[in-house]
Amino acid sequence: MSSKDYKKIMIESLLKKYNNRYAKNINTNRRIILKPSEIYKNYTRNNAEIMEKQHLNEAISELLRLGFVTVDYLKFSEDVEKIYLSAEKLDAIYEYLKEEYAIIPQSMLSRQVKEMVGAYLCKGEIVQKYCNEILTQIEDPRFPIDAARIEANLKMLDFLEKNNENLYVREVSTLVYGDSKWFERNNYDEICAFLGNIDGLPVEEGERNDAVLGLFHVAPAEQEIFIKGAWKLEWNEFVLETAKLRGGVAIATSDIEHVQRITVNAAELMTIENKTSYQRMKDDSCAMMYLGGFANRHQLQFLKKVIHDNPDLIFRHFGDIDIGGFLIHRHLCRETNIEFLLYCMGIPQLKDERFQHCLKKLTDNDVVRLEALANDAAYREVLMYMKEHNVKLEQEIISYYLKRS
Repeated sequence: MSSKDYKKIMIESLLKKYNNRYAKNINTNRRIILKPSEIYKNYTRNNAEIMEKQHLNEAISELLRLGFVTVDYLKFSEDVEKIYLSAEKLDAIYEYLKEEYAIIPQSMLSRQVKEMVGAYLCKGEIVQKYCNEILTQIEDPRFPIDAARIEANLKMLDFLEKNNENLYVREVSTLVYGDSKWFERNNYDEICAFLGNIDGLPVEEGERNDAVLGLFHVAPAEQEIFIKGAWKLEWNEFVLETAKLRGGVAIATSDIEHVQRITVNAAELMTIENKTSYQRMKDDSCAMMYLGGFANRHQLQFLKKVIHDNPDLIFRHFGDIDIGGFLIHRHLCRETNIEFLLYCMGIPQLKDERFQHCLKKLTDNDVVRLEALANDAAYREVLMYMKEHNVKLEQEIISYYLKRS
């Protein structure tokens, strides 16, 4: 290792110790100490490599010349015993790191972020929550500060909190960052995760990112409602009947918004979690609707219209026999105030010989979420079976065999 490399490591090690002490609010006159063996472990040993030791000594001498450190030498030796940080030279040390190694120290970044965040503290409630979270994080010297990313997140959160216009994700990215793809490529998941964890926002555990952004009038693209079976949708100008379209139809939500009446010419309506099962299922006695996971706000609005226009309809839901599947069902029931009966999501399917090769084991996260959901009587029996036998099952194999029964 070169003496230049050793200089960098020594400075960063001393600053790390300094920042750790600062973060813990330790008031002491004791100096920040670094031993050469912390940088090169064989420094004091007989088997030390001469060139390594020489490069380290040269680095120490250079830092001593610059006034960044002071040192104690071993008695009767030119070897260094201890290296002390010259705390009064911090500004000069930061500037040296920036010029010599293109490194902006954590403390300097911390100051930059505090100034940046200060300009946003008077903004909306969501932005303030993010600001407070960042201010807490940067007090921990282990937190990697990315000032550019924090600023980008602040810009997006501020925009979303103020937005009342229906927009697509790439339009938002262009308006905020001047680049249609920047949001998706850089901080899309981070922003959605933060928004999904805010208390008070109506977001169900595991809900999709596009559903989270939907709360702020942002969609990834034009949303569509997928239906098949005996549906009749009436607008002022025309009527659409779908019974003869075996594969069903997809209708843009911008058109759904103007529908006057929805009639389901079947005794039951089934919502289906996954697209393969939706495409596979065919039942003339049942109208169907594809969800794709947690029902988003457009799908929920559509379902509420269906419920209003068809008061005698029976509702069922068909999804994966796993924690996510039951959470999707619970979310659906809560948001519509309708009891959706579970379809093929029980113990008989988990016991079925045809599906045994498709059973999967529960993850640690499944077990944790299972315990919480098991308090709900609607799922307790099947969840306890899943836990006892360590199994879960995707719906695609069930829908495949249903049409062969």
